[in-house]
Amino acid sequence: MERRILRNCFGAFLVASVLTGCGSDNIVNDEPGSYPVDPNDAVYMNITMQLPGAGSSRSTTGENGGSTGGVEIGSDNENKVNEIMMIFTKDDYEIIAYGTQESVSEIDNTGKVKSVQKINKSVLSAYYGSDNRLDADERKINVILIANGTQSIKESIADAYLKKTKTWIDEICSIIETSSTSTQGAANNNSAIWGGDNHKSGFLMTSSEIVKKELPQDFSDWEHHTSAADAFQLSGVNHANTNQEIDNSGAIRIERSVARFDFRDGSPKGENTYDVVTDRDGKVLLQIQLGKMALVNMSKNFYFFRRVSGNGLADDAVIGGTETSGNYVVDTDATQKNNEDFISGLGFAENFNFGLFHISGNTATIDIQARNQWYTSKISDVLKGTPDNFNGWTGEEKPTKDPGYHIWRYVTENTIPGPVDRQVAGITTGVVFKGKMIVPEDAESSIATAVKNATGDPDKDAILYVHGGNIYVSWTEVRAFALEAGTGSDFYRQVFGTPSNVPKSENTDEENVYSDDVNSADYLWNEWHNKALDNREAKSKFKVAALNAGCTIYESSVDDELDGAGYYCYYFYWNRHNDNHNNGVMGRMEFAVVRNNVYKLAVTGIRRLGHPRLSENDPDPVDPDTPDEKGDVYFDVEVEAVPWVVRVNEIEF
Repeated sequence: MERRILRNCFGAFLVASVLTGCGSDNIVNDEPGSYPVDPNDAVYMNITMQLPGAGSSRSTTGENGGSTGGVEIGSDNENKVNEIMMIFTKDDYEIIAYGTQESVSEIDNTGKVKSVQKINKSVLSAYYGSDNRLDADERKINVILIANGTQSIKESIADAYLKKTKTWIDEICSIIETSSTSTQGAANNNSAIWGGDNHKSGFLMTSSEIVKKELPQDFSDWEHHTSAADAFQLSGVNHANTNQEIDNSGAIRIERSVARFDFRDGSPKGENTYDVVTDRDGKVLLQIQLGKMALVNMSKNFYFFRRVSGNGLADDAVIGGTETSGNYVVDTDATQKNNEDFISGLGFAENFNFGLFHISGNTATIDIQARNQWYTSKISDVLKGTPDNFNGWTGEEKPTKDPGYHIWRYVTENTIPGPVDRQVAGITTGVVFKGKMIVPEDAESSIATAVKNATGDPDKDAILYVHGGNIYVSWTEVRAFALEAGTGSDFYRQVFGTPSNVPKSENTDEENVYSDDVNSADYLWNEWHNKALDNREAKSKFKVAALNAGCTIYESSVDDELDGAGYYCYYFYWNRHNDNHNNGVMGRMEFAVVRNNVYKLAVTGIRRLGHPRLSENDPDPVDPDTPDEKGDVYFDVEVEAVPWVVRVNEIEF
């Protein structure tokens, strides 16, 4: 019989009655084989739970919480409530009573779940004490709800009740996922946080605020609540059958514990294609077509119960507090993130799934090993996936037509404490877009020839150089323009250094065409390309010099999942939560992922070529301490977040 009781307590997770734990006949259950309930010893309670979707935020968090946008109602799977646990606690979070039940009433069209629960009066007797009476403070208890909970939080609550400990409220949920995991969270039983591997089993939800409810003063008052028709109202007004009116009006709000990323094609002409390079007459010479998107730096841990503080640290954090424009949502690793050594010492690597960097010793690199860590999707597959719940949008800024967003994936919470300059690439959740250089069909230029004829062999294909906003299709073009700029120009000095000879055009038959400054890019190019083409060390020395001269280098490669051979580049987007609408200047909580938000992403414009595929070719590589927002903007991202919550971000590179 004891094992049966344990299953009832830790099994399915439902709209809760007040239970004392898992080890006595206080548990109420009408299933065959469980302890019987004496009808003369039963009392009833009514509880109402409000599903998420009728509250706060879009891209900017308001002074008192909330934001500027509407709401996207969750889908049926995202709203599913299989089970609810209700917990009664004192102010210090010592558990008075808790329990689960295995049935739940229908969700009404306002997102409310109502339930009438039956419990033994003996459940309450210990709390009422020997005088069977509660004083004014004792009558006011915290009521906390958990929907679709994981096994770990259930066990933590049971243990805390038995041992009278209070640490359960600070429990951390961990999720481990790798790029090789076939389904989200399949390697970890906490995949329940987003409804299991198929997202249909009910999302983890917890109280979004700590709610006070009032119990009757005298234990004898429970004699008036011995039938479902006379249930005590934990979410309503009690007056007819009590010594004094008790107003418990108000549903208990809950929120999903994870966020969601959606994506749409935001390109002006469609096909995820953007005009990037034009000639003086405005004719398009080069375009970027985005083909892949990869999630990076998804947090492994988050608190089961949200908390906020003035500086983003756990000290003096308010559990269930409202996020406003003047505070921070607190993360489990806030203290480490606040320590500068956390970045410089590369200690963050263990905190994230899909780490942006490959960490080797004291070096952080974006290389093939790093890219293999990322959660990567073909954009074409994302856009063929599940559409967002467009019909569920509410609010004044509801789209006038279906914008074409599709659900990409669910993501865990990741926030960064103050000061605002702590928002850097090493610890921020982001999306990396992979783009391919393409040209219009009728394009005729040296750029078009190089792009169209690319074989994917970097030793045979042309090297593309970008310098001062111009693109060159060989070093010959670079040096020709430097010669044209003249000896007094910065371009000339960057290319040729300080030679004792006078570099000349390659079209001449004269000797000493190339710079004789042994440290210059021009000299090293000649030493490699004209004298030792197969010498990797010589090529490497030249590329270092070219980068020092201000050149960004693009070499061809092959991606069989996209369109094979070509020139590829990357764009880095750090997820924007609270937009301060001031590009180049970061604001509080501007870059974060916060639970119960939908972040709706669309790349609406690309201004320049992205970061080279090889970090060694990039004069401005992304490092762990690279600020999330800099002056050199690569692209535009439309992003909006309203309660689901949805945040729509228009991305412009």
